[in-house]
Amino acid sequence: MSQPQSNRALRLGLIGGCGCALLSIIAVAVIVLVIVMGGGDSTPTTEPEDDTAAGELVAPPGVGADQPYLELSTSSDGPEVDVYIDFLCPHCATFHDAQGEDLAQLAEEAAITLRIHPRPMLDASSTPEGYSGRAANAAVCAYAEGDGSAENWFAAEQVLFENQPGAEGIEDGELVSLVDGAAGTDIADCVADSTYLPWIQDVVEPEAQGAVPGTPAVLIDGAAFEGDPAEAGSVRAAIEAA
Repeated sequence: MSQPQSNRALRLGLIGGCGCALLSIIAVAVIVLVIVMGGGDSTPTTEPEDDTAAGELVAPPGVGADQPYLELSTSSDGPEVDVYIDFLCPHCATFHDAQGEDLAQLAEEAAITLRIHPRPMLDASSTPEGYSGRAANAAVCAYAEGDGSAENWFAAEQVLFENQPGAEGIEDGELVSLVDGAAGTDIADCVADSTYLPWIQDVVEPEAQGAVPGTPAVLIDGAAFEGDPAEAGSVRAAIEAA
């Protein structure tokens, strides 16, 4: 009677051993198949980095990477005037109408050191979001194409405020057409690549948030202008009194 039991145990052992061996073979086959389908290399691959897609920070010509403004003029003995604007801000358009010509003239005469801070403060107020930053980028593109041209900046600023939209913003193609027509530039690639948007968002805006409460805002030698920004000549008077 003991012999049949012994044979039965042997058979079960052989069957179990074969089952384990079969599972091992299947597992190896799956691993080989995965490696083959993966190109024979089990090392993870990475896509090459795209600096444009990653939003590489590019500063405008003559501007340091951590400098939060465009210096449109430099004066050896005149005051430093910092102007903070947002191209979607209605009060900024009013400010431009009242003060823009005076500031451009004082800059041209090198009577002041004029620093412009183009903010994307109202990006979330447009639909789709982002118009303030895109418009600022377009104006900076014009400035950059002239290798730091104040004339190009003033032309772009003028046309963008003259054509200031509501919450719907303006499409990139129209931005390019407006600015190129006013400044005689070719900023299509710069706008398409959002070349200066990281600088505007990551350098200009953080400094502005700590320096002024909103837009428009003017600092004269670091002191806040407290006059009426909508009154023509008020900023010039404050500058001449500084």
